[in-house]
Amino acid sequence: MKIAFIPSTFLPYIGGAEIQTHNIANKLIEEGHQVDVMLLNNILVKNGNYKIFKLNKYLINLVFLFKYYLNLNLMFLLKSYFKKIIYNKKYDIWHFHSVNYKTLIYIEILKKLNQKVIVTLQGADIQIDHEIGYGYRLDEKYDLFIKKVFQDVDCFQAISLSISKELLDFGIEKKKINIIPNCSHYEKINTFKTTKEEKLTILTIGRYAEKKKGFDLVVKVAEELKKITEFRWIIIGRNSSTLLRNQFIKENLSNFKIVNQIENNDETYFPHSNLIEYYKKSHVYVNLSRVEGSPLVVIDAISSNVPIITFNTRGGDEIVLDGQNGYIVDNFDFKQFANKILKLKQFTINKEEELIKNHINKFDLFLNTKKIVNLYKSII
Repeated sequence: MKIAFIPSTFLPYIGGAEIQTHNIANKLIEEGHQVDVMLLNNILVKNGNYKIFKLNKYLINLVFLFKYYLNLNLMFLLKSYFKKIIYNKKYDIWHFHSVNYKTLIYIEILKKLNQKVIVTLQGADIQIDHEIGYGYRLDEKYDLFIKKVFQDVDCFQAISLSISKELLDFGIEKKKINIIPNCSHYEKINTFKTTKEEKLTILTIGRYAEKKKGFDLVVKVAEELKKITEFRWIIIGRNSSTLLRNQFIKENLSNFKIVNQIENNDETYFPHSNLIEYYKKSHVYVNLSRVEGSPLVVIDAISSNVPIITFNTRGGDEIVLDGQNGYIVDNFDFKQFANKILKLKQFTINKEEELIKNHINKFDLFLNTKKIVNLYKSII
């Protein structure tokens, strides 16, 4: 098949949605398909086997600005532009990996041109949380537009039950919604040996986003943990050094290791080997996010056989099997959270148990790529 991938954001920006787009594109090519990733900017991805197709940024921005700010419709200009791409490229499927206002415009035009469109939702593009100011749908214009455009989409990949529910609330037919979570390269991760240290070592990965990613909770957990045990907390991610401004962390620096995001320019698949080594040396993965779609860093922890602890929040609640591969803690009880972390130091996940095997397979890159190919076939 010939497939066009359209992400709303892409590498070198590193996030779950960008990594999923990259990994799945590479895996599809490995399986014999052709993939072009369509972007507004011409970037060089050294570890991507796919081709980059640069869209006409100036034309797209013009149409967007007139539509969004002036409510003037210049869509006919883009319709003519995409008609030429369709004629020259002859894609079987247009696969959108997360959406924003601009890519919704593409979808509307492509459906008018009778193209087959599948959309994967990654979180911020459809989830909404007024309390922490999260989600594109806080913008009323975006909210109205996404609900309108999605009525004509052929098929959806919902990466979680939470996202599936949002689509159902839009009035999307259940038969159009396919729950396939984000996935991890289990085969790659499984080649690394576990090398745990004596001291309790815990790991958290994510860009610094105080409320959404729960970085404001780090000190509250650490204060309780310090009362009961020695520990080292490894925190990896873009702008995570912001935590070093906190007085408690300054005073207890020996308990923390803050690492900037780990790049991957030389290995075909994420996560990079250097990041996998951090998983393999950790006793516990700590998820503090208040809301996620299908958090890739937690899925990589599953593939790494690292027990996970999370508060009972969207994203973590669907991935952690309470008492089987970690714990889910209610009501932001920090004392209980710290006690469960200590308990997880001696916790063993039984990889031979059928429940755990099935859970690992649920997030496997190879198996989920096969499911996505079957979705393509179902709508062509």
